[in-house]
Order: sequence, then C-alpha cells, then structure tokens
Amino acid sequence: MHNPKDQYDTEAMSLAAPAPGSDDQEPAATAEDGDLDDLCERWVSWCSTRRFYAPAPNYVNILGQMSGTTKPVRPNGPDAANSPEIMALHLAYLGQPDALDKRVFELYYVHRIRPIKRAADALKISQRHFYRMLRDFRRRLRLSARGILAGNEAARDALPHFVPRDVG
Repeated sequence: MHNPKDQYDTEAMSLAAPAPGSDDQEPAATAEDGDLDDLCERWVSWCSTRRFYAPAPNYVNILGQMSGTTKPVRPNGPDAANSPEIMALHLAYLGQPDALDKRVFELYYVHRIRPIKRAADALKISQRHFYRMLRDFRRRLRLSARGILAGNEAARDALPHFVPRDVG
C-alpha cells in the first residue's frame, strides 16, 4: 500500500527530480556539426529552387497568349547546383519516418522558427532536447545520405559503359 509519508520524503523527491543544470543552452557544436549545418542550409536552398536541370523557358504557352494576364516569370531566378551529395541528402530526408526529430529539423531549417524556445515549448520538449534531437537527426541524415551515395556510385561503377574521369 502507499505510505503518505513518502510524499514528503526529501530523498524520494530528489530521486524523482530532474537533473540540475541549465536547460537553455545549445549543446557545444563540433566542426562536424558546423559542416552538417552548412550542408543542411545548402539543402534548403536547393529545395527552394525552381529549376533543376533545364533553363527557364522563354516562351509563353498558348493558354497564356489567350488569357493575356499571365504573371511574368522572374528572370535569373534561383538555380540549384547539380550536387550528388545534396540529392542523396534529399533522398535520405524523404526516407526518414515522420517523427518528432524530423519535425524539429523541419521547424529549424524549412520553417525557420525562431526563437527556438517557443518551438520547443510547442513540441512540449526542452530547448536543450530540441538541439540534441536536431543534432542527432542531422547526423543520421548524413549517414543515410552517405549510404545512398555509396550505393549509387557502386551501381554506376558496375555499368559496362561507365568510363571513370581522370581526376588529374
């Protein structure tokens, strides 16, 4: 049976209390984390481009000619770099399950939610946990992307008509 005295037992309360320490700081970043942040920023930029493999069309289709009220296309809009590393990262991102860590990543990079404390409160997690989930998701994403890239390169190398370029 439950002993009412346990409710006020300081030793029992200290065992149930959260760990001491500040919860408002981002964990210390390493050089690898800085590279990952840069890669994720390039991925966001890559995703927001409107042209991937072809130049912008410089013609107006027949429907546009008939209506006369078409919105002109901005010249020299963003154009994505054709990077196998970023494409592998994108495939790795698409393959991740819809979980809390993926939402944290989307809030931070895609939606640019600031301040982080507000986003963490909305997700009912601490700010420190937000940053840890973000860091771990980025690392897992890069690991998956490297696996995808290695698999694609192995498949490319196995093609009978593949001729490697001289790196010299």
